[in-house]
Amino acid sequence: MSHTLPPLADEPRWTGVREVMGMSGPIILGSLSYTVMGFADRVMVGRLGENALAAVLSADIASFSLSTLFMGVTAVVSTFAAQCYGRGDPRQCSLYCWQGLYVSLLGVLFGAVLYPLSGPLFGLMKHTPEVMALELSYFRIRLLGYYFVAAMSGFSGFFQGVNRPGIPTWAAIAGNGVNLGLNYLLIYGNFGFPRMGISGAALATVIGMAVQTLILFGVFVSPRMDRLYATRASWRPDIVRMRELIGIGIPSALSMFLDVANAWIFVSFIIGRFGPVQMAANTVALSFNHICFMPVIGLNQGIAAIVGQWIGRGDPARAKARTYTALRLAMGYMVVMGCVFAVFGGFLIRRVFDPESAEIVRLGHRLLILAALFQAFDAVNITCMGALRGAGDTRWIMWMTIFMSYGFSLPLSVFFAFGLGLETYGAWIGATIFIMTLSGVLFLRFHGEKWRNIQIFTAPSA
Repeated sequence: MSHTLPPLADEPRWTGVREVMGMSGPIILGSLSYTVMGFADRVMVGRLGENALAAVLSADIASFSLSTLFMGVTAVVSTFAAQCYGRGDPRQCSLYCWQGLYVSLLGVLFGAVLYPLSGPLFGLMKHTPEVMALELSYFRIRLLGYYFVAAMSGFSGFFQGVNRPGIPTWAAIAGNGVNLGLNYLLIYGNFGFPRMGISGAALATVIGMAVQTLILFGVFVSPRMDRLYATRASWRPDIVRMRELIGIGIPSALSMFLDVANAWIFVSFIIGRFGPVQMAANTVALSFNHICFMPVIGLNQGIAAIVGQWIGRGDPARAKARTYTALRLAMGYMVVMGCVFAVFGGFLIRRVFDPESAEIVRLGHRLLILAALFQAFDAVNITCMGALRGAGDTRWIMWMTIFMSYGFSLPLSVFFAFGLGLETYGAWIGATIFIMTLSGVLFLRFHGEKWRNIQIFTAPSA
């Protein structure tokens, strides 16, 4: 395909923007749908009181952190599907997706193992008994959805890799709509349903994910997809390709887990020591921050697929150019959103969450001002991570995450929070310095182009 294209320097001006947004736009819509539903979860749970508001974010991050240990493997279906698609090998795209579905079965086993361990795990956080009880009720129900989390990741990777990003987007909107409706019924006990409180929010999330997975599977095995990608004929386990997926996926899973676990430790083990009011302020600030950066997560997933496709076509120069286009888009957006939250953060917290304590509003706004300082740097981090994953550079990401998160980020946050006595605000100062530093590390890695020489395939095309 690449030989029919004009030289990169002669491309029409907006070609890169159209390609990046054509792939990432639907993913951004799906990411926003997911984020809005998560935001709605916290707002609705927040009506139950500050203990529930403090508990829901901690338990949600704990659930997501541990799920990345297997979800990160299925996420690299995108890398393999995109590169197979780029080199004109459509049947291989579905073959790797099926292997990802088999890997997803580990989520069932993992959830069963974690259930009896969850009590001691949350006990280590030293939260108040009231908060811990709520965290456990939410977390244990979320374990039921671990298979769906991994399967959705694999399906989404397949559809993004073959230039069908709108399919997982509409599935996400449908699943999140189910989640929101069930929240209303199960959290508060409306229309005769049991009043389950925070447990109802967890159950609604699991059912929403199950609906989303079923929709994706139905489209995956539909006659059209089968005709294009032989999705029904590729179901058999393939040890060689499963080994390839796991070989690239395990570093990706570990780096994803370590990154999210860093946030989990930050929220639950550092900020959690400062009581429900500061935990609640952190929850509202992070909720607004998630609204801000989730569209850039869409760019992360989109650029991973685009980079994979151009590498598959033998054109890494265009892969790099598209990444720089995505960087400019992400940075511009994040700067604007950071300014909005910094200026209007207090007003938004009061109107949306209506917290019981004025201290939650005051501290939450201060945290959003800090977030405004690192928005553009976080855009670099998120975009470059996606580009490197699309190239298969997952082992370097893993080692970098270990060093930067645990040798730099957490010690900084602990120093400012406990050493200088700045508590939650100090922990965010440490995180801000970390995010700014990390952006330089990731940009230099991508700009240096060592990812050009990575070979993810060991088996010949079928």
